[in-house]
Amino acid sequence: MRLVANGIGHEVLIAGPEDGPPVLLIHGLGWDHSLWKGQIARLAAEGYRVVAPDLRGMGATDKPDMPYAIDLYAEDMLALMDALSTPRFAVAGFSLGGIVAAAMIGKAEERLAAALIACCAVHATPGGEAGTEVMLARATTLGPLAFAREQAAAIWHEDYAAENPEAVERFVVWRAGMDQAALRRAFRSGYRVDYRPALARTKVPVRFIAADRDPFASVAAMAELDGLTPDSDLVVIERSGHMAPIEQPAAFDAALIDFLDRQAR
Repeated sequence: MRLVANGIGHEVLIAGPEDGPPVLLIHGLGWDHSLWKGQIARLAAEGYRVVAPDLRGMGATDKPDMPYAIDLYAEDMLALMDALSTPRFAVAGFSLGGIVAAAMIGKAEERLAAALIACCAVHATPGGEAGTEVMLARATTLGPLAFAREQAAAIWHEDYAAENPEAVERFVVWRAGMDQAALRRAFRSGYRVDYRPALARTKVPVRFIAADRDPFASVAAMAELDGLTPDSDLVVIERSGHMAPIEQPAAFDAALIDFLDRQAR
C-alpha cells in the first residue's frame, strides 16, 4: 500500500492479523522490504501485525533529491507508524535498518516495546566515512553493474554465493537497476552519528544479532553494544556473512521470534 508520511510517499507491505502485536521491519541499505520476505511470512503466521516499508530513496518509496540522514529515516518511520495509528510497536532493523532502530530509541523510546538490532555498528568513524567516499568514487568509475558485483562479493559469504549463484546474480542485476544517485545519498546517511549514548541509557529491551562471518559488524563489536545496553542480549548466527536474514533464515527467525514472543506480546 501507499502511505504519505513525513512529506513523502512510502511503499509499505502490511501482513498479519489486524489485532496482532505490531512489528516494524526496517531493511538494510540498497534493499527494500523484500529483504524480509521470509520473516514477513513467518511473523504473520505467528500472529504478528507486520509493517515492512521501503526506506526513503529505495524500492518504490519516493526518492527526493536531498541529503539523507539516519535521523531523517527514523523520523520517517515514526511518522509512518503515526499514519497507521500505531502508537507503540516493536522494531527490528538489519544493517542500516539497525542503525535507524537505534536512532528511534534515542528519539522516542516510549513508543518501542522492544528493539532488535542486527549486523551493524551504531556510530560513525572518520576512517569509515573516508572509506565510503573512496568506494563511491570507485562506483562512479566502475558503473552500476560492476559496482553491484563488487558489493555482492562483500555482503554475501563465499559459501552462500557458491551454493546460491542464481540468487546472488538476481541481487546484482537488481542492485544495478536501482536509482544510483539515491543509493549514494543512502551510503552517506550514516556520517557523523553515534547512538551508543542512547543505547546506554535506554530502558527498551534490546536484542543484538551478530553473524560470525560478517565483514562489516564483527561479533566483538556487537558484543560491545550488548555490554553497554542495560536490558539486552546477543545472539550469534553461525556460518553466515552479512546477510544473515537470508543466508541463515531459520536461525535468524528463531532469534527474532523468541525475542518478540517474550518482549512484545
